[in-house]
Amino acid sequence: FVLCHASSGHKHSIEEMFSDPNIASRVTETKLVKEVEALNRFMRLLDTHPDKAYYGFGHVQKANEELAIDTLLITDELFLSSDVVTRKKYVVLVESVRERGGNVYVFSTMHVSGQQLQQVSGVAAILRYPLPDLDELEDIAANHEAHVEYESDDELTEEEKRQKEEARMREEMKDMGF
Repeated sequence: FVLCHASSGHKHSIEEMFSDPNIASRVTETKLVKEVEALNRFMRLLDTHPDKAYYGFGHVQKANEELAIDTLLITDELFLSSDVVTRKKYVVLVESVRERGGNVYVFSTMHVSGQQLQQVSGVAAILRYPLPDLDELEDIAANHEAHVEYESDDELTEEEKRQKEEARMREEMKDMGF
């Protein structure tokens, strides 16, 4: 037990206590302190090196595929979701990050730090190395695929080209939710 002063009895006072270096040094081995440090590191990286701090399932999943995740931050609301599909998606992500040598912190949404993480999608990652903007990577890959497709289109008849273009448009509309 650590005796310390807080300005109020609300749960936000916990964050106030942990921001005091004297208190933090006395409880450095607790899980909560490590989680708060990881979240603060993520927030600092988001400001200073945004190419090393990703959030949102799509971006985090892509970073995991690139073996770039050093630390994964996830809320218990996602990791323990009552929706089986959602829970499975995040459990697979957590297991994959652990298998690849990453650290994983599951934040309680009952704590201020978990609520802060929930505000940035509930899942975030601190990367081992900077990754270029994922949207930029996807654009480069799409342009490369389009270029490869057009090279081989010379051999297609006009009818085959039309059918291929219609299939591509249907696929794009499906991706957009139409």
